[in-house]
Amino acid sequence: MQKRNLRIMIIAAAAVLISFGCAKPPMPAETAPPQPGTAADAEAQRIIVAQVNNKDITMDALIMMMNTLPGKNDKTPETFEERKTRALESLVLLELAYQRATALGLTVDPRKVDIALDNLRQNIGGEKEFAEFLAGQHKTEAELRSEIERSLTINLIYTRDVVDMVVVPEDELRKEYEKEKQQLLQPEKMSVIDVYLLRTDGTAARKRAEELLVKIKADPRQDPWKLVLDGTFTVRQLSVRRDRDRELYEAARKLKPQELSSIIQASTGLHIIKLENYSPERPLTFDEAKPLLVERLKGPYQEKRTREWEQELKKDAKIIVQDTSAQEQKKP
Repeated sequence: MQKRNLRIMIIAAAAVLISFGCAKPPMPAETAPPQPGTAADAEAQRIIVAQVNNKDITMDALIMMMNTLPGKNDKTPETFEERKTRALESLVLLELAYQRATALGLTVDPRKVDIALDNLRQNIGGEKEFAEFLAGQHKTEAELRSEIERSLTINLIYTRDVVDMVVVPEDELRKEYEKEKQQLLQPEKMSVIDVYLLRTDGTAARKRAEELLVKIKADPRQDPWKLVLDGTFTVRQLSVRRDRDRELYEAARKLKPQELSSIIQASTGLHIIKLENYSPERPLTFDEAKPLLVERLKGPYQEKRTREWEQELKKDAKIIVQDTSAQEQKKP
């Protein structure tokens, strides 16, 4: 997969990480920002590091972004000040993106926020652990919900203004298709109805399989789904794979669509199968391969559109960055 250095995507991901309280990547000691406690939190919330169209960005938010922001993709160690600058730029862009989304009236479906909260609660371990998590973050559930909603709103505007606007030229897609079409293949597909015997050993199991085969053949449509389950077998729809279901695959390849097999002795037990459909491996047409090609080639175009969008967000915005060095020096 092509590597992409899409800054706003990293920024948006960082925002979600902040909201969800995910583990933070380790940083060298010389670049790591301070880890505030409760008293420091209160102080950090009072320090304004920037204003974006009169909306305050606090030191508290900056510290969290510095803790969460992914590392740079180069070998040169990042200094504390470099990381601080990069984190502040990220916060400014996030705020501008959110302001644009709200100005356009974009809203997140509350059910998506509910799902995100429920997933977080389950991943943490339950209600008790979730309460401990909130206490550790010094947040109420309502505040956390608001942060998640904000992050999802930013993702909405990024999708609208960037992802949906990316266009890969047709001639480039066709050139890539001609170069790679031998590898762009529709996989072989095989679907069967599988009557699977739960007991697979001895003559009793074999006899039961023979009885089932007779019942299926007695039906004019030879429909295995009409069998009445009695605990000795199950009926299922199965996508057969050559690498995983070797015996069933070999038996099914000898069948025509809607044809019934005899009893198959496989490593998994006794089976009776009916072939539903089969399609061999084949090259994808250009139209079929186009979504894959777009995904493969869109990286540089999406990055270019991202840079353009960032400049559009900053245009005419009132951004004031405060000098916090004196305030930081006063801290113990």
